[in-house]
Amino acid sequence: MAWLQLTLETGKDHIAELADLLEVYGAHSVSLSAQSDETLFSEPGANEQPLWQRTRLSAILDEDIDLDTLLVCLIHRAGNSAIVNAHIKKIGERDWVQSCQEAHGPRVYANRLCVCPSWSSPPANIPHILTLDPGLVFGTGSHATTSLCLEWLASQDLRGQRLLDYGCGSGILALSALLLGAEQVYAVDVDSRALMVTRQNAEKNGLESRLQILHPGKLGAGKVEVDVLVANILLNPLIQLAASFADLVSPGGQLLLSGLLAQQTGECLGVYRDWFNMQAPVFHDEWAMLEGRRIQTKNLTGKS
Repeated sequence: MAWLQLTLETGKDHIAELADLLEVYGAHSVSLSAQSDETLFSEPGANEQPLWQRTRLSAILDEDIDLDTLLVCLIHRAGNSAIVNAHIKKIGERDWVQSCQEAHGPRVYANRLCVCPSWSSPPANIPHILTLDPGLVFGTGSHATTSLCLEWLASQDLRGQRLLDYGCGSGILALSALLLGAEQVYAVDVDSRALMVTRQNAEKNGLESRLQILHPGKLGAGKVEVDVLVANILLNPLIQLAASFADLVSPGGQLLLSGLLAQQTGECLGVYRDWFNMQAPVFHDEWAMLEGRRIQTKNLTGKS
């Protein structure tokens, strides 16, 4: 069997609508890569994430798709000037599957947790295996910020803990926490597609019984309090959500923040020290992770 690969270049303002339209037309995968050279925290498909000013979009489509109609719809949606260098080529099954599989293999964290795609075999003697295939939302374990969080989770004793994963994406952190012994996990995201994918991944791994999947608006003031809160998102939302996170974490509970560039840690630390005893950043290449512990007493405003 053969497929068609549609590749085009466009600006960041058009990526979400073009990717959604391609999904409607049955694209088997949609991937993004940089055409401009700025550094961003991003993986394909995540809602409201910043993208490169110039981005290459590549979609895998059925060979018998009506390309004329598809291209007219894309141009109508984004405009003639928004799509440049569009081209189509036929690819074989082996080319597509092999390239995808070669790019994603098993990843091991703290010798306790392995995130493994369905086409690979996990290494022996790793006690916790999360089966997770790359998809259209953020979270495969390949990005440095996700790796930092997974390494931290795998080094903790989460037995009996309540954990909230804010910005869950594929559910990789929430599901890993369940495998590692967390008693109750909340997976939260503003993107309804991320919530759907998290649910699907939970079902594939048999982890749905101790998992609640929620939009942030469903958390409710005072209704949820957790021992551990993990947020692998971006600097601006992390700052905006600081007071809300403080209200969600029980006194003495732990906070883990990622999605930060190394040079952004000072600003983030300055905000969170109102509620948490923060530790020194942990760095991976240009990325950083912050860990803190909730100050023991709360007042009505959320500050200690």
